[in-house]
Amino acid sequence: MIGEGGKVGDLPPFFSVLICATRKVAHTAGQLVWWTCISLEVILVLHSVPVMLKRFPIFYGYVACVLVRDVSAIPIYTMWPSLYSTFYWSTAFVTAILGYAVILEIYNRSLARFPGVARFIRTVLVGLLFLVAARAFAELFGGAANPLASSAALLERDLRTLQAILLGAFLGIVSFYRIPIGKNLRGIIVGYTLYVGVRVVELTAYTESGKAIGIFVSKLEPFIYLICLSLWTLSLWSQALEPTVDTVLSIEHDYDLLLQQTRTQLSRACAFLTRTVRP
Repeated sequence: MIGEGGKVGDLPPFFSVLICATRKVAHTAGQLVWWTCISLEVILVLHSVPVMLKRFPIFYGYVACVLVRDVSAIPIYTMWPSLYSTFYWSTAFVTAILGYAVILEIYNRSLARFPGVARFIRTVLVGLLFLVAARAFAELFGGAANPLASSAALLERDLRTLQAILLGAFLGIVSFYRIPIGKNLRGIIVGYTLYVGVRVVELTAYTESGKAIGIFVSKLEPFIYLICLSLWTLSLWSQALEPTVDTVLSIEHDYDLLLQQTRTQLSRACAFLTRTVRP
C-alpha cells in the first residue's frame, strides 16, 4: 500500500509495474468510453432529423448541448488543463437545468391526453424551477466565499435530487393510474432515470463524504452514461406508435374532483374574509 507521500518508485518493481499497467489500462478504457459516448451522441443527434426531433425537441436539444460540451472539453483538457475544472462545473450545472426541461417534456408527452393534469403539473414544475434558479442566483452572487466547484456541485446536487424526486413521482403516477407509455418515450425515461440516480449518488458523495470518494464514484459515471446512450439509441432508432387510450382514466376524474374541492374551499375562504372585514 502506498502511504501518504509515497511514490510508485518506492515499491518493489513488480508492484510498480502492476500499478503503472493498471493506470494505463484505466486511462485507455476511459478514453475509449469517452469517444464512444461522443460517437453515440453524434448518432443520436443526426438520426433525430427530422421525425424524432419534432416529437422530442427538448431531449434532443439536451443531447446536442452535452455533445457540444464534450467536444469543447477536449482542447480545454489537452491545452489548458488548469481551466478544465471551472469549465466542467459551469457546464455541468447548465446541463442539469436543461435536464430539468427534459423532465418537463416527459410529463407533457406522457400526460398529453389529460390536458388538465398536464397543465397543472407543468405549472408546478416551472414554479419549482424558478425556486431552484433563485437559490442558485443567491448562492453564486450572494457573497458566499465557496469555490466555484463546491458551489456548482451543491447546486447541481440539489437540482438533480429534485429531478430524481420528480421522476419517482412520475413513475408512481404512471404505475398507479396505469398510463400507457410508448417505446420511444419509455427508453428516454429509463435511461434518464438511471443517469440522474447515478449523478445524485456521485454528487452526494462528492459534497458530503469527501472529494476523494466523490472522485472514485465519478469513475463509474461514464460507463453508466454509455449504457444510457446505448439505451436511447436503440429505443429511438425507429419511430414507435403512441399507445391509445380507449377510456378516460381516473387521473382526469381525480384532477377534476381536486380542482372542484379547491375552488369550493377558496370560495368559502373568500366569503369568510368578506364577512370578517365588513363592519
